[in-house]
Amino acid sequence: MSETSSPDALFDVLIDEGVVIENGTVALTDEFEHRWSIYYDTYASITPEAFEESIAETFHISRDEALNSGVTRAEFSYYLALRAHLDGEYTEAELGLMSEMVAEIGPSSPVPDGVNHLTDETYRDFLATHPACIVSVWKRDCEPCEAVAAKLPELRAGIPDDVAFAGIDGDDVVAFRREFEVTEAPSFLCFRDGEYRETVTGAIGTDALVESLREVYD
Repeated sequence: MSETSSPDALFDVLIDEGVVIENGTVALTDEFEHRWSIYYDTYASITPEAFEESIAETFHISRDEALNSGVTRAEFSYYLALRAHLDGEYTEAELGLMSEMVAEIGPSSPVPDGVNHLTDETYRDFLATHPACIVSVWKRDCEPCEAVAAKLPELRAGIPDDVAFAGIDGDDVVAFRREFEVTEAPSFLCFRDGEYRETVTGAIGTDALVESLREVYD
């Protein structure tokens, strides 16, 4: 495209190129979500300095400009994923506009339905108001997560009623992961009396997981 296309034209591109699907609702395709998650996993864990350098190199700007660009790690990952995914030739401005559209649609959350979904903006308030709680961490394309999610009602039934339960998207909630050094999914971070006590991972199996969680609150 020789000139920056209209938002409507670019949205059609996203559909034609297999980034977005319209079927009653608008969502990202599984293929694009997977591609984005690979980029996001890479850039979510690098230092702020390395991230600024990546922005500067990609957009051919100075480090100071990169620092003040306001580009988030998720947005940058969308841009790179689009650049790798799209077959057509698009200008940097068009890729930027399409990245904004894709970011607004966002990926589907790996947090199971019915679980209070926390973000980097809300988890501190949740912890402050729930001295006894469990925060679960989930990721996309994660077979252990899917296995535990299938037995989540059984797991929650084994947790005391006064222990609040919430979940986070491990691909998206970077500040929480860093603060509590979360490296695996699914993980269950246990808080008691307003303090972090321990992390239990889903890799130990559902029965052992329930027993480990109970022990924290006995």
